Amino acid sequence: MPGSSYLYSRCAVKSFKANAKPLLDVLSDESIESLREFRILDLFKMPVIQQNIPLLYYLMKSYSVRRNAFLLGKCYVKFSVNEVACILGLPNRGREFHFQRSPLSKYKHNDLVQEIDSLTIEEASPTLELRRVNALVRYVLAVLLFPLKGLKVPTCILEIQGLDDFGAVNWPMAIHSFLHSHFARMSDVAAREEMTNLGYLEGCSVILVVWFFEHTKLAAPISEMVVPRLHRWSPKISISATQCSELQVKLSKPDNVRRALVYISVEEQDLLGEEEEVDSSDFEEENRRLKKEIKEREEAKEIKEKRDRVKKLKEKRVREKKKMEEEERKREVVKEMKEEKRVREKKKREEEEKKREERFKGYVDDLKHFIQGKFDALAALFREGRPSASLLQTPPSSSPRSSPKEEALKEEEDEKAIITYLTKTQTKKFTPVKGRQKKRKGDNLGHHSQAITKYPGRDHLSPQQRDGIDFVLSRYPDRDSIVIERGNIFISRVSLLDILGTEWVCSSHIDAYAYVLNSLIEREGNNMLRFLFVSSNHAYYKRCSKISRRLVDHITHDSFGGAEAIMIPCHVASHWVLLVGNLKGKYWDFYDSLPNPMHRSSLQENIRFLHEDRAEVLPGDIIDWPIHTVEGLPTQDNGNDCGIFVMKYMEASLGKDRVDWTRHTSWAKEMPRIRAEIVATLLQTFQTSLLTENGFCV
Repeated sequence: MPGSSYLYSRCAVKSFKANAKPLLDVLSDESIESLREFRILDLFKMPVIQQNIPLLYYLMKSYSVRRNAFLLGKCYVKFSVNEVACILGLPNRGREFHFQRSPLSKYKHNDLVQEIDSLTIEEASPTLELRRVNALVRYVLAVLLFPLKGLKVPTCILEIQGLDDFGAVNWPMAIHSFLHSHFARMSDVAAREEMTNLGYLEGCSVILVVWFFEHTKLAAPISEMVVPRLHRWSPKISISATQCSELQVKLSKPDNVRRALVYISVEEQDLLGEEEEVDSSDFEEENRRLKKEIKEREEAKEIKEKRDRVKKLKEKRVREKKKMEEEERKREVVKEMKEEKRVREKKKREEEEKKREERFKGYVDDLKHFIQGKFDALAALFREGRPSASLLQTPPSSSPRSSPKEEALKEEEDEKAIITYLTKTQTKKFTPVKGRQKKRKGDNLGHHSQAITKYPGRDHLSPQQRDGIDFVLSRYPDRDSIVIERGNIFISRVSLLDILGTEWVCSSHIDAYAYVLNSLIEREGNNMLRFLFVSSNHAYYKRCSKISRRLVDHITHDSFGGAEAIMIPCHVASHWVLLVGNLKGKYWDFYDSLPNPMHRSSLQENIRFLHEDRAEVLPGDIIDWPIHTVEGLPTQDNGNDCGIFVMKYMEASLGKDRVDWTRHTSWAKEMPRIRAEIVATLLQTFQTSLLTENGFCV
């Protein structure tokens, strides 16, 4: 059973009574008597009956427009004008009230409440009592009997002036007609299975709640003789959503449903109009129609289930095919890596064999000289008659060569290691870090003090750079304070300390440095290549099936106008590498600070992700571009500096001249200085205004 969010009602009895009470308390006895005579006072004294939203939803789903009746259990019960008259205590006679044709005024319920409040405290005057009564009449009509979704007041209600105008209208007929139009609309919406939100039920929904309990035996009234019937019921009567799910079973019992109101008293007979006949015809035709509809729904449901099963089977085949292709690709990669390793091993063996031959040749020559020298010395001693045991020393020996069986076992072990490593690489998921990574043993950088005084590369910076870093970090004393924020870049204070120390870098660090390089190109564009940058978060979001296009929306037809390269930092098996695409030559350069063929395993995947999201603007099929490994690169000497090397590779590769990597072999030794300079550059770029305003030269 749906909750209250599938139907709404504006009929709030509690607030209706609370707003009217102050004015009722100051009315004269004569005015009170007039309201009682026209049966309006009973409406102000009605019990605070709950809206019972689950029950209203159930009734709207069971309403028949053709019969003007509700299906309660197995029989239809008509909702008549006379029943509205008995429930409200208003007579079913008088002129018609065309509520539906009336335009809406600018007044709302709050305006009527404010009018009541002002009349309550207004000083006595000849017309005050009449204006108070007229205000109450308009209030009961607009707020209780005809509440609308927008809380606006129709013009026809404002035209009711005085009790005489109120008594001349057939209000039960007007209320019945108004509710019937909403029942018809909601029944039409409920008939469409794809829509379950019935919207607003305008009008006095409390009438329908009382009508339901009058026609069922699910609850007993407080008194069976009180008029109007609205006063017979306790404010606590309600049907919950759980009870509504069992309502159809309870109402299927004939004794639980009444086709007509129980006992019409003499006082109520005076309220009734022309007698309305209750539909007593059999319901065979209606039951046949219902059975036909149920059968059609079941057949449609069965067809839908079959389609879903076929769709799932197709999806399963696609997944299996994709899995097989992935396994085949993995086998190809293993085969390629084995072949590369075999070539390297062969080349290495040839070089070692050549060295051994050279060493053996030198050893033979040395041995010849050694033996000849010993022989000559021994011969001389024997001639003198004084042999010496020290002359019989053992000559130097060469290391033995491994047997073919040992080399075959070693090759088999290497093959198993490659397959195991590749499987781990394919299944491992990398999450871009926004904030502090795990602190490792040996990190002596504190984050409790507001001013940083020590870090490895501090002495390599200029005084202006050191003071600038100390000042910015003092302005962000908390370890998780965000110091740099731009787009998808979030760098906290503790994350900056990671760079200043010896920790790993995350995607935000590399993205921020790409932004710095782009800003540098804007200032010195003639000396550097323009490039397009793809964050490593793009591949991560693609793997997690998240929205990834927003990370490459900057790559458009216009962006290729002056660009000469595409940069993609990749995170492979907890190691940072760099792909640089040459847009003119149509090839990829691969930079790796820890050369290892297994680091190439997911490069094609990163390229394919970019091609899937921006194929319409890319210059050709970038997946088919060859990948060249850049040789002679400076390499790291630990397990933490790969991200820093990627930043330096990015910076070096943007020069228009060919890079002489032999000039950069000292990067590993100069890492404390490089890390400190990167932090200083990031702060100068992203905290320019803060540093400039406080006297630091940027």
